[in-house]
Amino acid sequence: MDLSEFSRLEDKANYQRHPWETSRKNVLHTFLKQAKIKFPMDRIVDIGSGDAYVIHTLVNKNFAKEYYAIDIAYTPKVVAQLKKNNNNSQVVYFQNLREYLSTVTSEKPTLFLCMDVLEHLEEEKIILDDLNKESNDNYYFFAVPAFQSVFSSHDVLLGHYRRYTLNQLKSVLDKNQFKIIDKGYYFTSLLIFRNLDKWLKKDKKESIDNWNAGKFKTSLINTMLTVDFKISLLLKKVGITIPGLSCYCLCKK
Repeated sequence: MDLSEFSRLEDKANYQRHPWETSRKNVLHTFLKQAKIKFPMDRIVDIGSGDAYVIHTLVNKNFAKEYYAIDIAYTPKVVAQLKKNNNNSQVVYFQNLREYLSTVTSEKPTLFLCMDVLEHLEEEKIILDDLNKESNDNYYFFAVPAFQSVFSSHDVLLGHYRRYTLNQLKSVLDKNQFKIIDKGYYFTSLLIFRNLDKWLKKDKKESIDNWNAGKFKTSLINTMLTVDFKISLLLKKVGITIPGLSCYCLCKK
């Protein structure tokens, strides 16, 4: 989640969440439930947690015993507002990964989420080297925007350096000794629309924080993305991988 989105924190009651956010959360939950991971885990750490929406959906479903959220935007003021918004939940907040690693020292099996983070880093190794210092028996879920061919001013607005193919993401993780146990794409329909926007030379100049399309359109897009994802899962079961606007790798070390 991007820094511009923190402006909504003080108006949580009136904020309408973008359907991409809610659908991405559902994608994560599905992949975790399908993985051969014993839940609840000891810990879940969400890197680039933004307004802590995703990690609180995991808290609500008891995916772990301890929860940590990491984001460079977590100033004391932001953390105070997040705690207020989430009823002082058990989530612990850190401003960077190294602060977490130096503070939370005991070794417990941990799931690290790194969703839509790597593309914001000029060098992915900034995070991957630190994660490599962690002990074994950990899981890692990486997700990134897919296909440089649809890179646009919207990516620039969001602070992206690049987009990836699944093979490129796999290569980065292989080089850093992450064992990939599941991989793929999701949101094929959004990739179609993004290619159409590129062809029509339409440029999005707003972040997802500016979503105000109304309940009907929001529900319609949520339904479309749900159907989209279910189709991709069915095809994956018979060995067919179709491209999407995002790609992911679930890893173990």
